[in-house]
Amino acid sequence: MKTIFLAVLSMVMLSTPVFSQTIRGHIQQADGLAAEFATVLLYSAADTTLVKGGITDMDGLYEFGGVAAGRYFINTELVGAGKGVLPVFEYQGGDKTLDQIVLSENTTELGLVTVVARRPIVEVRADKTILNVEDNINSGGQNALELLRKAPGVMIDNNDNISLRGKNAVRFQIDGRDVPMDSKDLAGLLKTMRAEDIAAIEMITNPSAKYDASGNAGIINIRTRKNRALGTNGTVGGEATFGKTPKGGGNVSLNHRNTWVNAFGSYGNNFGHWHNDIHLYREQAGRIFDQHSDMDDTNNSHRYKVGSDFFLNSKNTVGFVVDGRYNEGPWRNDAHTDIYSLDTPGQLDSILVASNQVPQRRNNMNINLNYRFADTLGHEFTMDMNRGNYTYRANSYQPNTYMDPQEQIVLSEKIYRNVTPTDIDMWIIKADYEQRLFKGKLGIGYKFTNVKTDNTFDFYNVINGESIVDVDRSNQFVYDERVNAGYVNYNIQMQKWGFQAGLRAEYTDWSGDLMTLKPGGDERNGATYLSWFPSAALNYNMSDKNQFSLTYSRRIDRPNYRHLNPFEDRLDELAYKKGNPFLRPQFTNSLELTHTFMGMLNTTLGYSHTNDMFTEVIDTTETNRTFLTNDNIADQNNFSLSIGAPVPITKWWQSYWNITGYITSFDAKFREGYEIHESFKAMNLYSEHTFRLPHGWSFQVSGWFNSPAIWGAVFRSKAQGAMDIGIKKQFLKDQATASLSFGDVLGTAGWASVNDFTPGLYMEGSGHWESRTVRFNLNYRFGNKNVKGAQRRKTGVEDINSRIGK
Repeated sequence: MKTIFLAVLSMVMLSTPVFSQTIRGHIQQADGLAAEFATVLLYSAADTTLVKGGITDMDGLYEFGGVAAGRYFINTELVGAGKGVLPVFEYQGGDKTLDQIVLSENTTELGLVTVVARRPIVEVRADKTILNVEDNINSGGQNALELLRKAPGVMIDNNDNISLRGKNAVRFQIDGRDVPMDSKDLAGLLKTMRAEDIAAIEMITNPSAKYDASGNAGIINIRTRKNRALGTNGTVGGEATFGKTPKGGGNVSLNHRNTWVNAFGSYGNNFGHWHNDIHLYREQAGRIFDQHSDMDDTNNSHRYKVGSDFFLNSKNTVGFVVDGRYNEGPWRNDAHTDIYSLDTPGQLDSILVASNQVPQRRNNMNINLNYRFADTLGHEFTMDMNRGNYTYRANSYQPNTYMDPQEQIVLSEKIYRNVTPTDIDMWIIKADYEQRLFKGKLGIGYKFTNVKTDNTFDFYNVINGESIVDVDRSNQFVYDERVNAGYVNYNIQMQKWGFQAGLRAEYTDWSGDLMTLKPGGDERNGATYLSWFPSAALNYNMSDKNQFSLTYSRRIDRPNYRHLNPFEDRLDELAYKKGNPFLRPQFTNSLELTHTFMGMLNTTLGYSHTNDMFTEVIDTTETNRTFLTNDNIADQNNFSLSIGAPVPITKWWQSYWNITGYITSFDAKFREGYEIHESFKAMNLYSEHTFRLPHGWSFQVSGWFNSPAIWGAVFRSKAQGAMDIGIKKQFLKDQATASLSFGDVLGTAGWASVNDFTPGLYMEGSGHWESRTVRFNLNYRFGNKNVKGAQRRKTGVEDINSRIGK
């Protein structure tokens, strides 16, 4: 019924006469390139008051809707590229396209006093929230996972599972490309990405039909940095981090661009040991298990990117990108578990001493071929072909020794060994087309995804020094998934109203083959299904100060390969994690209402309902063992309220605040005797303050706080948060930057939680990662920053159509 309604709505929209009331324009850098993400401010000529503010898109385009008739002027700035103004002009209503603005490094040429506007650390738009990393002092030396902890509405639990506004199924992309990994492998990848390589992190909570339908919480897209200046230029830098142990790394990038080609490359590395400690206390089967674990992760990583764009003419561009990451180093865990009887909790019965040494190696490489066509009539066609490969090689040796309370006598010993190679092979072909239609924009597209994962789990019992394969636990799991998707999307502006409606269809064909050494143990699961995903948006410009946006979308979350694989990943002999080959997809309907005041203060009220939700579940087995798995357990309702705004306190003091609160309820049935009916309230707070000091100095204080919540259906988490401070200095004509930052100054980022859900089990957990650090970063930019007048393009049309919107 919803699909029919949206289809009728689209037809009505296409046949309705429209009367736009929009001011549009284009901003160009001095070198003829688009001024991507430049700040644009519209002022009233009568009293120079700010009427509206905005930021250009990736093609240097901007627009202001719902502007009353009158006289205005525009000031614009792009940090590092210069400033520009558009003199006073008369606006009599309707649809008006303004003259192009060209930025200039020489402010004396502008003829008007400009208002300095820097890109805020956090931008809140109607369709997304953007965490800008480049100008963030406290981001220096951090990895992508650490940056996400600061992102508004984001929470990361003790297992590195990421949730957004209380919803756990987040889809990750890097430069718009999907990252099909589970939480463990994704966390490993994010830890290898440095802040110096990241331009921004985008959180899209209610994507349109153009985006993949996966992810009930929406999409988190990590945009890497790009260099668009003409000539030859680059950066070189290094970092040093001091926590429990010293660690460091370096990076270099090089870019050459002229009127027909843009070639670029970069390399970076990191090395060092990262520490993590976990304490687990549990009461089970009449006994107490008090475990302390100390983990050491050796991170020796290398990352690289090389590519080129070829500007064939003013309308056609082709390009390629090859990027990858290589990481190796052992992971080690040393665990010590005191075992008591519940009847005599003060009397130690025995001790389990366990260690796990895991030499491991990750290698990830992606190849992208792309093509773009764009003309002056609004036709745009893009096509991407992606080939990705991810390999993981690891083996572990895990002795488990039970000893007497004095640790003098060995009571028993069990030694395990396993070999766990993983291969992921991925093909993606994507095409998108857009054109103007009835003063709106029509978009259609197609995407084909083919992902194959091959996971082997060889488990051995080591007896008298000999490894004997365990046929009950060893297996190979091969998972194939093919998705064909197509969409149609249309948006249009009608005076103060804006409409968008879209429909996406996805046909999924998947199979999972479990092959075991045990006779009769092989299993095959699979299914094909066609799903429809409508989306819609309604925008209303009530006045110059108030805008409203209402969005709706339906989304799907498919289980990832590791969650479907039933092999066991052991912390020690008494605790392990395993997959579930019978997991089903979950579907979510989301609705959001956003109010924007003065172009800055954004308030978003959201609701979502998830059917057949799957999440992590903890349960007991074999009397004294516990395990973690995933299961479809419940229907979930989520209400959220998010308020965020940049607050310019003075010209030298800029701040940003965001608070997100949510109420989540679910009714879950795990098995007979194991049911949960829960409703809880939680909130996430983030704030950042930047102080611009004389002579190139700046100082920053930032902090985040997560209230108590429930992680999946496993733990009741306690409050946690952190405060970071940093100082930065620019010198050598602003080409060199040095920064010094202090992470988790108060030492409050650690986590703590309780599990009282599982029948027959009570568990408390707590832990710390190496968040309390001192970081020093030094970066130097070299090469051409400006372009001579003779090198400029002669027409704005040529400039617009020769760029890649990447």
